[in-house]
Amino acid sequence: MKTLRILGIALGVIVGLAMLAYGVAWGVAKSRYERVYAAHDAGFPIPFPLGEADLAKIREERIAGGASPEDPLAGVDLAALARVRAEERGKHLIESRVACAGCHGRDFAGGVIVDVPIVGRWVAPNISGGAGSVTQDYTASDWDHAVRHGLRRDGRASTMPAIDFVNLSDHELSDIVSYIRSKPKVDRDPGSIRLGPMFSILIATDPDAFTAARVDHLKAHPVEPPAAVVSVEYGEHLVQVCRGCHGEHLSGGKLKGDPNMPIVANLTPDETGLKDWSEADFIRALREGKRKDGTAINGAMPWKAYGQMGDAELKAIYAYLRTVPPLPKGNR
Repeated sequence: MKTLRILGIALGVIVGLAMLAYGVAWGVAKSRYERVYAAHDAGFPIPFPLGEADLAKIREERIAGGASPEDPLAGVDLAALARVRAEERGKHLIESRVACAGCHGRDFAGGVIVDVPIVGRWVAPNISGGAGSVTQDYTASDWDHAVRHGLRRDGRASTMPAIDFVNLSDHELSDIVSYIRSKPKVDRDPGSIRLGPMFSILIATDPDAFTAARVDHLKAHPVEPPAAVVSVEYGEHLVQVCRGCHGEHLSGGKLKGDPNMPIVANLTPDETGLKDWSEADFIRALREGKRKDGTAINGAMPWKAYGQMGDAELKAIYAYLRTVPPLPKGNR
């Protein structure tokens, strides 16, 4: 009986300490989730008007088609044309680089990603503009805060992986929003996030669990992206979407938080990375989902989306990756 009493006391102490630890973790996690950040006000047109190069090309095409050289743009709805072109560019960005549908769904109406009591409830909000959508009356600045800063409208951190999109230019973000707004508005309210025990512990033990903590919220964004040509500069611009998983230094390794996620590949020109990969090997990996040795790339890597980038985009990324310092795998 005495032994049982001691075991009971020990078990009670362990349970009490576990509950105390969870309470502390939940408190820390909640404070980080509720933290309010101050961010700049970024205003930009949605959509962007046609630029001088666009207008010059349209004039040339119209004159070649028989329009009066005196006023070749007469009768052309330039605003409508700008909107159509913005939507086309936005569609390409979303389907190849930004991958909004991965969390928000193909209809952009959001949904539940995880709902397990021991873990918590994680949802992607409705961004379609319909009833229940968080973006119903979003301004350009609101979209900037959401996408490039990982902030909710009231300045609190969100679970948006903004570190991947922080260097999107104003023009690119405007194109993305233009495309989303062109799609049907869906009425749906996915509900709210709930911090369960595992989510609380993860957030409490990782100060960078919300990417808002890693973003410079007062740094200005570029208005235009680099020229879409095969260059190291353009490749560096594009590769930002890789850093969320492959790390700031692109050397991969184990991701925090999810034990089921595979070890992330090393993208640097190290022996444990892409040292012996040719440009053709790299493009094949993203177009066919096969490594240099022919083995399949894990489906957690969204190669099907990235493979929809054009040749200039993929070649520019490869060109940039050849310039980064070689690091052993796992240095993030």
